[in-house]
Amino acid sequence: MNTIDTTRPAIDHYLDLRGAHLVPTTASRLTQRHLDVAIKEKAMFCMHGDVGLGKTLAVNNSLRDLAPTTTLWLECRKGAQLITLCSTLHRVLGLPGEPPGKVDACTTLLEEAFADQHRVLVCDEAQGLSKQCLDYLRMLWDKKHARPTIIFVGGENCLQRIRSRPALFSRILQFQQYQPLTPDEVLTTLPKYHALWENIPEPDLLWVNDVVCHGNFRNWAKVTFHIQHALQHDEPAPSWFSRDTVRMVLSFLDTTVRGQPGLSQGYL
Repeated sequence: MNTIDTTRPAIDHYLDLRGAHLVPTTASRLTQRHLDVAIKEKAMFCMHGDVGLGKTLAVNNSLRDLAPTTTLWLECRKGAQLITLCSTLHRVLGLPGEPPGKVDACTTLLEEAFADQHRVLVCDEAQGLSKQCLDYLRMLWDKKHARPTIIFVGGENCLQRIRSRPALFSRILQFQQYQPLTPDEVLTTLPKYHALWENIPEPDLLWVNDVVCHGNFRNWAKVTFHIQHALQHDEPAPSWFSRDTVRMVLSFLDTTVRGQPGLSQGYL
């Protein structure tokens, strides 16, 4: 289990992408509403979907507004033992001394801490949680006097993992599945996301999405990074766009793609 520093806005952007902006989407707005309910009701909420769609970004950005001082953020390592989860919770809660070496002793301290102040516990990469850890989190949540809000964020098999624990699945108040951006969302979101895309004709934006990005924010960030690096300045001229440039970037992202004739000496 690792903790994540979510106090720096730059962490929201893949590669700390220079010039990138947070742009609300239909999915991220829904996430904020779900999180607001989960916090007020001390409920559990699960977000799942493919990698790179903005799940963690949406949760991090929303919780900076909704629970800036009470959020505990865990990145779940696959196969971590239950005592590792207990020890990590002990550390992120800032409890004095070293974490006890036994689960029962650690649990007593955790329950006291959660009873003292309501917390929002975010389990990122939740598909890595073992069945034992999932059952333990459900047990913690069942303690009404010390009930934390628990947010599960994970890949597509996250939902399958949680479904495999019926007692936990039945207690989760809300689920949200993240999907790739639709073509309409690409056209409305990407020009606001980065100045590189502000003046690109809509057919070309949709072409980049179809060929390279597939509605995936992380793919868009990587393409933006490579093109920005090639241009070597912050304010790209409106005429920078070239489909050959994008094809060259695609060859960096997927080595099975061959570069275009005549482009071996440079980007543009």
